[in-house]
Amino acid sequence: MNRISRIVAALCAIGVASAAVPALAQSEDYSIAKVIKQGTTGHAISGSGTVQVQVQVNADGTHKVIKILKSSNHGDDNAAMEIAQNSTYRPARRGSTPITTFYDFNLRFNGKSVQTPEEAAISGGGGATAAIDALVRSGKYKDAIAKANAALLSSPGNPAVLQLLGVAQYYDNDFVDAATTFNRVDDIKKPFQPIAAQAFATGAVRVSATNPSQSLDFAHKAMVLSGGDSTSKFALGVAQLANKQYPDAVATLKSVHDQLGDDPKAKAAKINVDQVLLQAYLATNDPAGAQAIANEMKSLDPSGNGAARAIAQHYLQAGNDAMKAADYAGALKDFDQAASAGSPPDAVTANTFAAFAMMSLAKPDYDKAKQYALKAVAAAPDDVQANFAAGVAYADIYSTSKKNDDKTQALTYLKKSDQLAKAAGNEGLALQIESQIKNIPQ
Repeated sequence: MNRISRIVAALCAIGVASAAVPALAQSEDYSIAKVIKQGTTGHAISGSGTVQVQVQVNADGTHKVIKILKSSNHGDDNAAMEIAQNSTYRPARRGSTPITTFYDFNLRFNGKSVQTPEEAAISGGGGATAAIDALVRSGKYKDAIAKANAALLSSPGNPAVLQLLGVAQYYDNDFVDAATTFNRVDDIKKPFQPIAAQAFATGAVRVSATNPSQSLDFAHKAMVLSGGDSTSKFALGVAQLANKQYPDAVATLKSVHDQLGDDPKAKAAKINVDQVLLQAYLATNDPAGAQAIANEMKSLDPSGNGAARAIAQHYLQAGNDAMKAADYAGALKDFDQAASAGSPPDAVTANTFAAFAMMSLAKPDYDKAKQYALKAVAAAPDDVQANFAAGVAYADIYSTSKKNDDKTQALTYLKKSDQLAKAAGNEGLALQIESQIKNIPQ
C-alpha cells in the first residue's frame, strides 16, 4: 500500500464523523416549559375570543408575564394577563437541567368561561375518543397512546383519534412521534394547533441532525400553526442551519436573539440561541459576527466552553471536507484553527487529523506530523486515534532514517493504539493498525 493510500485508509478507519458539528439542541433531550396549574382572574370576561400571552419561565420555576402576543378580543386581555401571572409553570429542560425560556400561553374565552386550547383539545367526544380523552386528562399518557393506536387499527387515518394521539405523545414528551402523528392530519383543528405547533417545533430540532428535510418541514408547520412564536422561530433557524440555508438561519436566529434582549433571567435561553447562531455565522464565513456572539457567550457564562467548542468543531468539519477534496494544505489550516479555539477535547482531534494531513502533502514533513500527533497524545494519552497517528508518523520517519529508536517508537504507539481499538470494540480500526505494524520490518 502506498503512503497516500495508507493515510486515506487510516482516516477512513478513524471516521470523519468524529468531527461532525453538533447542533445545539441535538446533543441532549429538550423538554419545553409547561403550565402546571392554570391561574384564575378577577377581571370580567367580555366575551368569546383567544388570547396568547408570552411568559418568561425561569429555570428556578419563577416566571414573568411579558406581553400579549396576539388577541382576537382585546376585552379579554387583562383577564388573560392575570391568569398567566397567577399560573404555575414547570421550566423547560435540556437533559436534566432546567433552563429559562419563553412560554406562549394560549387562552380561549367562551362566553364567561375560560380554558386553554390544550384543555379544549382533550375534552368532549364519544366512544374511543372519549376513552382516550379520559386517559389523557388523568395523566395516563402511555395508556392513552396505546388506546389511540388500537383505535387506529380499525379506523386508520381517523383525524380525531390522530389528534388525540398527538396530544398524548406530546404530554409524554414524545415530541418527534407527536409531530409525526400531527403530520398525518390534513386539517389540524384550532384547539389542537398550539400543542401541534410545539410538537412540530421540538421535533424539528430533534431530527435536524438525522433528517434535515423533515426538520425543515416540521419547523415550517410550527411557524404556520403558532403564528411565528419564538419557539418555532428557533426551530426554524436550527432546521435552516441543518439544510445549509445559512443566510436564512442567521436572519431567523438573530430575530430570536434580539427578542430575548438583555434580561438577565433569559441568560440560559440566550446562550442556547447564541450557540446555534454562532454556528450559522461561521457557516456564512462571517468572522466578525461569530466573534461578537462568542464574546457575548463568554460574558454570559465565563466558565462555559460552548463558543470554543462550536468554533473548534466548525473548523474540524471544514478540515475534514478539505481532506475529502485532497486539499491537504487547506485542511492543515482548518485543523490549526480548530486546535487553537480553546476546546481541549477538540484540540486532540484537530492535532491528530493535522498529523495525517501533514503526511498527505505532496512534500510531507513527517517530523511535523509527529509533533502534531505527540501533542494529541500528551493531552489524551489513551486516545486511540492520537496514538495511531503517532505510530504512523514514526513509521514514516523510520522508513528513511532506519534508526532503531524511531522503529521502537512506531511499534510502541501502534501496538498501544491496537490494544485501545480492540478494547473499544473497533475491529475495523484494529485491522488498519495491524496492517501498519506488519509493514514495519521486525
